[in-house]
Amino acid sequence: MSGERPAKRAAEKSRELTEEDDLLRGTAEQKLGGFYAIAFGASLYAWDVAFTLGAHRTIFYYRRQELFVLSLVVLLSVILLRRQVHTHRWVLLLFLPPFVLLLLRLAVPHPLGDVGRIADRVLNVASLAVVPFVAAIVLRLLAPEYFTLPGRRLKLTVAAIVATVALTGLLVGHFNYRFVTCADFTVAGEDPPSNCAHGAEQ
Repeated sequence: MSGERPAKRAAEKSRELTEEDDLLRGTAEQKLGGFYAIAFGASLYAWDVAFTLGAHRTIFYYRRQELFVLSLVVLLSVILLRRQVHTHRWVLLLFLPPFVLLLLRLAVPHPLGDVGRIADRVLNVASLAVVPFVAAIVLRLLAPEYFTLPGRRLKLTVAAIVATVALTGLLVGHFNYRFVTCADFTVAGEDPPSNCAHGAEQ
């Protein structure tokens, strides 16, 4: 009997702590709607891109091609679902540069001539220029919960969290030799950055 009382008190204490903590009870997400889903998803993506940029000083080609994929999905959805999806033509124009750039590179043989190089450069600049607009529209399609979060504070909190994660990822990527080794990059299927640490140097 004497052993049951401490165990009972411990169970009651644990229950009290759980009932007072939204994270331990798992009810925080229920109270905040899509807050955590958006914050987790956006932060993981931001970390990956920022770490790569910090470590390799570039954004890998497959990340740039994602812009084309997103643009193609939107364009095809508007064409195939035109009775259900209504949009202005100028909005569709924002999604064209990445698509036209890919078509140019498919159609024009390399090396590009003077006209081809100019067109390629213009389309590259245009593709970069429309990134904020494309990202904003895709965000509305992929994460509509973000725009229905109650109050401006939650929206700003999500943005601040993602920005902090991205900045941290950029710094960790830049100072990667403090966290990972050249072998870690090789195992992951990436070329080791120039400042990576060899096993004995970390």
